[in-house]
Amino acid sequence: MRCGNEPSTGTYYEVLGEGGEGPAVLMIHGGGATGACFRGDLDGGPGWADQLAARGHEVWVTDWPGCGRSGNRNVIDLEYADIVAGYRRLLRDVIGRPVVVIPHSMGGATTWQLVEHDPDLVAGVVSVAASFPGNIRSRSTVLGEDGSVIRVRFEDSGAEFTIDRGRGYLYEDDYVYRQGIGGSTRFKMDKVDTMRAGFVPFPPKMLLQRMGVLPGLPPVTDTSGFEGLPIRLLAGTEDPAHTLEIERSTVELLRSWGAEAELVWLGDRGIVGNGHFMMFEDNSREILAVIDEQVNAVAALARA
Repeated sequence: MRCGNEPSTGTYYEVLGEGGEGPAVLMIHGGGATGACFRGDLDGGPGWADQLAARGHEVWVTDWPGCGRSGNRNVIDLEYADIVAGYRRLLRDVIGRPVVVIPHSMGGATTWQLVEHDPDLVAGVVSVAASFPGNIRSRSTVLGEDGSVIRVRFEDSGAEFTIDRGRGYLYEDDYVYRQGIGGSTRFKMDKVDTMRAGFVPFPPKMLLQRMGVLPGLPPVTDTSGFEGLPIRLLAGTEDPAHTLEIERSTVELLRSWGAEAELVWLGDRGIVGNGHFMMFEDNSREILAVIDEQVNAVAALARA
């Protein structure tokens, strides 16, 4: 394994596996997590990144700029544009070759920006319950604010957030149980504290942008990079923020831009009960096999 920090943005990365002639894999975590969510399961076993590397891929695991092991940034100043800038520099100046991007959760909006601005370096996308582009409006209700602290209900899940604009946001119980775990039957409830031990504070502006309270969830303005791009959107049956309706609407948007986009709905494969944090659920290896299948399919299409 190699690791380092992209010097201009502080973005931390690890590189696992040797890979081959095909594209590498770039994994982008969601809000409140770090790249460590891809390195191990909650029982101490190997995570998705390690399993993909063992299956023959070169895998880049990252931490958002200013979060986790990425240094030299103030988390309260960061917004989506800064995270996008960090990944663009990492992709161009450090990785330097085409990748299949695997984003989770809030990492999705960053990924669509990489497709727009660096299409020569994005061979495809295998999205795992990842956020849509800012072209789709998020649904939230502001419940109250006093200038520094704001309370918001995210309508897709009903989860309520209390966000202090002056400090990094750390997930509250309402998010963890109502949205993160939701109706999952695959998450072992005795592992909640183990999962939460890995959460880190993340930029409050980004969370408010993701929920549509602040502008800045980045929309795609130049769709030419999506033309013919293979994209797969994978989601579980019990994720309230990534329902079948939400994922289908995202697929339709991507197809309207010319992407070869398909929905990989786990329920269609007889895999049911999964929530948002699939890498931590009891069938994570079964889901990893589906992800690997889709990465290989996307990479093959990119080479065709």
